[in-house]
Amino acid sequence: MASSHTDPWLTRQRYRGLVYGIAGVGILSLLVGTVIDQHLAGAAIYLIGAWIGGGIAFLAPLLSDARLQDERDYELHNRASGLAMGITMGLGLGLLPAVYVLDAGGYIELSGAPAGAIVLASAIFLLYGICFGIVQRRN
Repeated sequence: MASSHTDPWLTRQRYRGLVYGIAGVGILSLLVGTVIDQHLAGAAIYLIGAWIGGGIAFLAPLLSDARLQDERDYELHNRASGLAMGITMGLGLGLLPAVYVLDAGGYIELSGAPAGAIVLASAIFLLYGICFGIVQRRN
């Protein structure tokens, strides 16, 4: 007798587990590779994880009949990204002026990774502001 069980293979939980699990393995691989001085291996695993996880995140909603995200997910993403941006901005506004003053006074040297992190954070805030402006104008 044929089963009438029509549950899709890709459920919301399985979708989240795949995307976040693969991304998590990739990020951990990059960090572990850096710690154990295996930068290339860590970066390669990270890159493969980003491609696979990103591919699943992009293609699964297009190819699956199951509803993989809904309004609750969008609201959680909005709250989490707002919280992350707020914390990062608060730390940046609180610490960066002091870092620049210490650098100008010759107490520390702002170069390498710290300088790159400041440029990266600034670029992310600029991108966020541009995206926010675009979304705001479209609504």
